[in-house]
Amino acid sequence: MRTRPRTRIAVRAAAAALALAAASGQAATQAHAQTREEVPQPGLISTTDLPPDSLSWQVSSSGDGWGVDGPCGGWDHSAVSDDRLFYADFFTSETASAYEKVLVLPTEAEAVAVADSLRGFYAGCAARTAQQLPNDVVTAQDHGTVDVEEGATVGGVHVKRINTWEDHRDDLYGVGRDGNTVVVVEWESNSTQPDVTAFKGTVRAAVDKLF
Repeated sequence: MRTRPRTRIAVRAAAAALALAAASGQAATQAHAQTREEVPQPGLISTTDLPPDSLSWQVSSSGDGWGVDGPCGGWDHSAVSDDRLFYADFFTSETASAYEKVLVLPTEAEAVAVADSLRGFYAGCAARTAQQLPNDVVTAQDHGTVDVEEGATVGGVHVKRINTWEDHRDDLYGVGRDGNTVVVVEWESNSTQPDVTAFKGTVRAAVDKLF
């Protein structure tokens, strides 16, 4: 009896493995798409919602995921599924940048915990900045609250630069919540003076636009 060549068997086995892998990959992609569809797409702020600047605001990028961290950023979001993260990043050509992060949590209780964690993290920005810039003068600022949905808080950090070409750097940040969704907005500049009232309007718009 003639036996089938081993090479032909190996080729067919490899083809079958590739087909199985492709099918598995397609199933994983479909599962990811279904998961994404189950997470409501939140509304994000636009350039017209940002504090006025001497130069025009532009969108750097936006979409699903975490995006770029601002100077006060760096909160560990690894416990939140990527499917539940959304972002928008903005800049002017020279004067300022802004960053928005939205986290859609499975439950409101989880959103409350995440909002509390984010507020604590951003409140520690001044201390972290002082460690990074030991020769500069760093001042923490509490700008109070914004009465919108489940509430928002606003803070900031002023850095008086010493022996550098920059005279100062200012950061503003706000954390707000609407139900099971948390939003963080950050603004930073070493040129433009911070307009806290306008930034509070940005934070209000960010919460109002979520859903």
